Amino acid sequence: MHPLLKSIASPDDFRDWPREQLEQLAEEIRDVLTNLVATRTAHFASNLGVVELCLALHTVYDFRHDRLIWDTGHQVYPHKLVTGRYEDFGTMRTRGGLMGYPNPAESEYDLFMTGHAGCSVSTAVGLRSGDVVSGQSDRGTVAVIGDGAFPSGIVFEALNKAGELEDDLTIVLNDNEMSICPRVGAVATYLDRLRSNPFYTGLKSEVVRLLDHVPMFGDPAERLLAQMKEGVKAGLLGGMLFEELNIRYVGPIDGHDVALMRKYLAMAREMSGPVLLHVVTEKGHGYKPAAEDPVFFHTPPAFEDSDGKAITQKSKGHPPFTLHAR
Repeated sequence: MHPLLKSIASPDDFRDWPREQLEQLAEEIRDVLTNLVATRTAHFASNLGVVELCLALHTVYDFRHDRLIWDTGHQVYPHKLVTGRYEDFGTMRTRGGLMGYPNPAESEYDLFMTGHAGCSVSTAVGLRSGDVVSGQSDRGTVAVIGDGAFPSGIVFEALNKAGELEDDLTIVLNDNEMSICPRVGAVATYLDRLRSNPFYTGLKSEVVRLLDHVPMFGDPAERLLAQMKEGVKAGLLGGMLFEELNIRYVGPIDGHDVALMRKYLAMAREMSGPVLLHVVTEKGHGYKPAAEDPVFFHTPPAFEDSDGKAITQKSKGHPPFTLHAR
């Protein structure tokens, strides 16, 4: 069971894997997540939604050296599975076991503990500024933040500063139309406009499909296309909030296409200045009950899968732990 996960000691082991093998790895990760929630309550739907994003990030960056901040921190289960913690994963949220959030005591791939503070972008801006000042500008910096956390005031303070400093920085906006519950507000409406504009998304997919068939020309042309799109987007969508803040906007792209994610993350890394990569995902992706009811399956009670149906199990009287007890 899980032969690919068992073979991974660090992301170095799968960084050069082809698309098909990464997709198989994603399936193994989802199976491990489903096995976990058969034994105890844990964050589930949010982790199912970031599997391909996690794999793509670890193939483009080396987060022993580069910076990765997950916001919110409860979506790091796939990250833990591919950073040397597969064998211990069964201890997740047990006394003395793995923590359900990033924890530097567990791994050099966990930068620091993050919960629900909406702090990822501001922290990334500070880290990037420190790296530039200290002569470590070769370090990449990535903040992953969901659309539910994105309207936080601290996030917009950070965007304000990022646009002013113009330091290299990638902000991955993981847009699944959810927080713990469905998101609301003006920012949500704006993101819906970006997600659903038929002319823009249709034009991009058709042109990229065409370029992929042009030998030795697809990637450079796609980068040129990414730059040319800005004027088109401004005309179609109006204010272009992020562009007006001096933050390059790229997207929206399919967050469950691992090969596409790798391509666009590499493109964003090459761009100068702050870049916001808008990634569209599905909370609960890969497990139909969770995708259909992501609110219940955010942190469901222990359940077992029976032919695609979740059968809730009686509690065994062992409460899940959040903090390390070692």
